[in-house]
Amino acid sequence: MSSFTKFQSFVRVASSRTDYALCEKLVWDIGAQGSGWQLIMTTGFRFNISVPHLLEWLLSPHNRQILPAAAIHDELLNRGHDKAFASSEFRRACIARGVHPAFAWVLFFATLIKTAFFYRR
Repeated sequence: MSSFTKFQSFVRVASSRTDYALCEKLVWDIGAQGSGWQLIMTTGFRFNISVPHLLEWLLSPHNRQILPAAAIHDELLNRGHDKAFASSEFRRACIARGVHPAFAWVLFFATLIKTAFFYRR
């Protein structure tokens, strides 16, 4: 089990309903575990998972199993990566954290669609 699968070092930002910040460095192997291509997010990095209020019964924006995947998604977008690429790594990270693969695909498509229509650089 990698340190990513057990990672819990993030806290909710007091001034926001859905923003979180990393309390220590988070490392993710892009593409595949052991790929040699690592995304390293530093302590203090702020991220969020935006779930429409009507869908919070399906997925809480405070789901600690999925929040590290959201950090990966946000950081990849911040670094200028393609929205589909960021969403695919979000899906992989969800699965690494124990999300059922079928639900991870649902989250992938929801994230891709939301990002495609509402995220602007």
